[in-house]
Amino acid sequence: MKKLMLILMIILPIQAMAANKWYYGKVTQIQTSTSDGSFMVYVENNDIAEICAYSRVYFLVSNMGAERTRLAFSLALAAYSSDKRWGVVIDMPETAGSTCLASATASQGAGIRD
Repeated sequence: MKKLMLILMIILPIQAMAANKWYYGKVTQIQTSTSDGSFMVYVENNDIAEICAYSRVYFLVSNMGAERTRLAFSLALAAYSSDKRWGVVIDMPETAGSTCLASATASQGAGIRD
């Protein structure tokens, strides 16, 4: 039993860390969520649609810092206005219908692609 618990403790964190990756899609809506500059982005992406509630990703100043959040907001606006694909690193939750947060640990939280 102890060996089984040890194996589960090793495997489960690895699976959770593997979900932290880039997801790209078209920005369909951008909404501010609080007065501190936090916001949410709605993205057309099948993986995001399956897991994230309402296909949205939250960028929280309390999680990412004000400077990185402002930069991500600028990139989201640029992608939306130019109709380009936008990418974000998400700490993807395990449960469908959950709140998805942009990664606070990724070196760059958002980007634009052609």
